[in-house]
Amino acid sequence: MGEYQFSATLLMALLTLSLAFVLPRKVGLGGDVNRSRWLLATGSLLLTVHFYLQYRLGFRTAGNVDGSVFLNLLFFLPASWLINLSMLYLLRKGNLQLWEWLTGPIVYGVSLAILIAGKLWDSGWMTLKNAEYVVSTIYGITLLFYNVQEFFEFRRIKRALDKFYDHSMQDRIRWFGISLTFLALVALSSPISIFYNRRFVLIGYGIIIIVCIFYYVLSFICFSVSESTYLISIAEEEEENEAIVLPESVNKNANSNNNNQRVEQAITKWLEKRGHLKTGITIQDAVEEMQIPRYLLVQWIKNTEFEVFSRWITHLRVEEAKRLLTAHSEYSNEAIAHECGFSSRSYFQKIFREQTGMTPVEYQTKKTRASS
Repeated sequence: MGEYQFSATLLMALLTLSLAFVLPRKVGLGGDVNRSRWLLATGSLLLTVHFYLQYRLGFRTAGNVDGSVFLNLLFFLPASWLINLSMLYLLRKGNLQLWEWLTGPIVYGVSLAILIAGKLWDSGWMTLKNAEYVVSTIYGITLLFYNVQEFFEFRRIKRALDKFYDHSMQDRIRWFGISLTFLALVALSSPISIFYNRRFVLIGYGIIIIVCIFYYVLSFICFSVSESTYLISIAEEEEENEAIVLPESVNKNANSNNNNQRVEQAITKWLEKRGHLKTGITIQDAVEEMQIPRYLLVQWIKNTEFEVFSRWITHLRVEEAKRLLTAHSEYSNEAIAHECGFSSRSYFQKIFREQTGMTPVEYQTKKTRASS
């Protein structure tokens, strides 16, 4: 057990140092990302101290379960709050409500008071063991509370990206979803692992925590040095601007027959000019070429089965790819991907299989056999 705690201490220390000193030297971080980094680094530091104290004091090895649990709760509560807060801060671009800042400290203060009361009283129903059960439950509920907030923000960002860009940006934000799943797993399993004094359970839970934090920190670092923050910021700003400039009366009239006909005529002309086959276009590029207000195209797409810009454009490109595969058997997948506006051959093959259930070669073979 001691070897695991010592290894965990070293790993958490390295992650903390990477966040605090290495990352700022590699890239000039924006204000929101930088403050999120410090929240994450502080949480990581608390976990480092926790694992070190567990190693030095040896509560588990000595069979002092209450001492070990007390130490776990003392450090896990603020560390988990800070780590979750760093993600929520990043997702919200720093726009947190006062109560979201205060929830963690208030919960920690109440939990600390309950633990101290249980330690001092330690009789009747107010025993240290019962106090630890209550605090561990509060700990799990607090983490799930932040997980729910983060989940809704993750969905909001995904929707903003799908509405603005011409292809799915899922690969750039997938790490958010995976990290959320990991953090929820930690929250749900924490009460059992804290009190279940079996070696394999404790080691298993410790490994889960280490893997979760390790993945989150490394993903955070990769995200910070990439252009993803910039791309997400543009999509969010465009969505905010659209909501600000769109009057309620205009929104109600967006579905009128005249407007729908106007949009459909503009789309037809745009498709004839093959505007949808340009790689890397955004919805703003599209409406400027169509010469229609953006809100009209947004509303028109919303009323189709595709709902958002990226899915609509992807469908159009796949249909063009089907036509080329049938008409030009000599074309390679790379050539078709380029002609149809896909960013790469591998992305084209992935999307085509998702849309049709077949690879481009299988589709081409099926069409060839059907026509012969």
